[in-house]
Amino acid sequence: MEEIRKKEKGAVMVEAVIVFPIVLLTVFALIYLGLFKLQEMAMLYQVQRVAHQGAHVLANPGYHELGDYMEKQIDFSSDPADVNAYYKAAHDNLFVLYRELAGYGAWTSEGELQGFMNRVAESTLILAGGSYADNTVTVNRGLFATQIMAEVTFGFPTPGVMRYFGYPDSLEFKQAATAVALDPATFVRMVDLAGDALTIASEKLGIQGDLEKIMNGIREYVF
Repeated sequence: MEEIRKKEKGAVMVEAVIVFPIVLLTVFALIYLGLFKLQEMAMLYQVQRVAHQGAHVLANPGYHELGDYMEKQIDFSSDPADVNAYYKAAHDNLFVLYRELAGYGAWTSEGELQGFMNRVAESTLILAGGSYADNTVTVNRGLFATQIMAEVTFGFPTPGVMRYFGYPDSLEFKQAATAVALDPATFVRMVDLAGDALTIASEKLGIQGDLEKIMNGIREYVF
């Protein structure tokens, strides 16, 4: 009986010294990796939010008339006067009306969108000790569309215990999202402008007949 007790005591000592710490380390590592994945997905959601919402704001001057786009989604069931102001803002002047041609966007700026990015990024800090190393918002205006790219880089120190699992002292990862937004009315207007410009240029150059033959050939081939 005494020998059996000694063996049981030895088994308990082995569990306490070796097995139990290994189990704790494994559980701790799994929890930390789960938080890491949660932080990664939260970042992805936020950069997608900034990219899509920012692109729509850049493409539609009237968004500001419906409230602070940084705080809420646009609600078209709001006061009719606000809705009318939304549509009126898109025709405020010629620069706004033909904003893609003029590269005009005074109703917002990269700096404002950058501030929006910083605010939503700081709201997604999950891992203790982590920080955002680089948040950037890039706006590219084209003839038919506005493109916005949002990027965030997050860095954080890893707990010392993670070294036993092959992880470095610190980790850093990046998330990025791109969105392209265009007001359908703007697209139709730009196509019409391009067609009118082509017609006028062909008349001035005396090649209208040749151009019509080419366009008819393209229509027959495509349709």
